Amino acid sequence: MTFTKENISIFFFFIFHCIGAIGLSTTYKDVFLMLTPLHLLLSFVVLVWANRDYSHTFFKVLLVIYSFGYLIEVAGVQTGLLFGEYYYGPVLGFKWFDTPLMIGVNWVILCLSSYGVISFFKVKPLAKIILASVLMVGLDFIIEPVAIQLNFWWWADSLIPTQNYVMWFLVAFLMNGFVHINKLKVNFKVAFGLFISQILFFTILSLVI
Repeated sequence: MTFTKENISIFFFFIFHCIGAIGLSTTYKDVFLMLTPLHLLLSFVVLVWANRDYSHTFFKVLLVIYSFGYLIEVAGVQTGLLFGEYYYGPVLGFKWFDTPLMIGVNWVILCLSSYGVISFFKVKPLAKIILASVLMVGLDFIIEPVAIQLNFWWWADSLIPTQNYVMWFLVAFLMNGFVHINKLKVNFKVAFGLFISQILFFTILSLVI
């Protein structure tokens, strides 16, 4: 294996997520939960580093996606009208308006990794945006049960409402559309490595916790 940015980043994504999955499956679970914000931040930094795009447009898009993701979560938590009634636990770190600041980083990671995977395929723009959004919803479907068990967040009556997935698709559609309009080039190999490592992480945890 050559030591390119892409290969190094993929290696680190799988190492990050494998260590996390193992740690959260042991009696040291509480220690590893405390590291969740750091895990997200490191994944974000490696994704940006390996993508090789340091343009003004690239960082503008990241800032917009982060801000939109965070603000839509604030509105969701405060009103219960968007995703359903839910509350964030302490795992994702510092909260403002009862919403972790790190949740915006999570939206950026999910958006870029999903869009990057779909951008590999030669499909029309609208299909690309829709498929990337479907990938994000599919990943959320895997994330939700694990996140609840680990106290990332809680749903009222312990039920995940259908509107959560509908809203996820709408938010993902807007984010992926914004990425496409700005002609962002997301490295397929890096995005694919991050996306698959997230699937493995949450799938493993869903089987063991």
